[in-house]
Amino acid sequence: MGVYSNFKQAFGVGLPRPDYLASPFTEGTLQKIVWSDVFGEAFAPLSRAEAMSVPAMSKARNLICATIANLPLVVRDREGVLEDQPEWTYRTDGQLGPFQRMVWTLDDLLFYGRALWQVVRDSDNQILDAERVAIEDWEVTPEGVIKVRGETVDADDVLYFPGAIEGVLDKDTKTLRMAQATASAVATRVRAPIPVMEIHATGENEPTPEEAKGIVEGYNIARRNVEGATVYTPSSVTLIPHGDKGDSGFMVEGRNAARIDIANLTGVPVSLLDGSTSTASLTYSTQEGRRNEFVDFSLTLWMAAIADRLSGDDVVAKGLNVAFDQTDYLKTLPDATGIPKED
Repeated sequence: MGVYSNFKQAFGVGLPRPDYLASPFTEGTLQKIVWSDVFGEAFAPLSRAEAMSVPAMSKARNLICATIANLPLVVRDREGVLEDQPEWTYRTDGQLGPFQRMVWTLDDLLFYGRALWQVVRDSDNQILDAERVAIEDWEVTPEGVIKVRGETVDADDVLYFPGAIEGVLDKDTKTLRMAQATASAVATRVRAPIPVMEIHATGENEPTPEEAKGIVEGYNIARRNVEGATVYTPSSVTLIPHGDKGDSGFMVEGRNAARIDIANLTGVPVSLLDGSTSTASLTYSTQEGRRNEFVDFSLTLWMAAIADRLSGDDVVAKGLNVAFDQTDYLKTLPDATGIPKED
């Protein structure tokens, strides 16, 4: 069967909707394009590569994806974890193992709010192997049909993961654009590490606009020189610095504010992004407490969304459910040797 008759009803969260005659207040790409036309670059659509160029966003992504992907998937019944686990939970037949599969599944959910696995089943319809499908290789049509590389696929051959929330690229491009702008402004000041400077003519003969432009360009070139710490000015010129005390606040507080915004955007604790709030110095927490906080308030959202989908009756038998085993992660002291992993 190529068309999912009950696909949208069962997994409607995260499915794209047709924008037939969209206004600036509707959701989707059209909305962002319209708002970017009105308010400028801050509302323009953002690519994943641009988002990952923001250091705090990159670190938040790596913390979420790497931490969860390193947790084993286990199938449970009412008595606890099954003694014999399905092979797809801990190995793959492809070149990429289960860690890479889960890292990029989480990456898709974080940035795009959806993910897809392609699965191989046996004659009893049980999953033998599962592989993540790259986000650019598949789509869901407005009718609820999944296409992989342009071809309609059978419902039993894929697992669609709806995100618990919309993806970062659809949620708030303004925060990441502001972080980019802050980084660009800092980079500009690093190239010319001086206060904003006014070159004020004090002589009787005012320079022409062309002459003034040449003076400014010459001064900036001289200041970028390796020996540019000292410059000469004629008696008819006075250098007036502006904001010479503001660099530390701009570079430190501005970048810290960007980390706080990205922490709120992704749900990662600010401290893990090397940011701090005004009360951070008054708060003490142990390593174990920080791990528990990270799991409870950040990772649970992503783990629950994936575990919920993998607990469906088309993945495991009725009465069974899938969960991430957090035992080793939440230990105060790790084991001396790790658990052997199959390929």
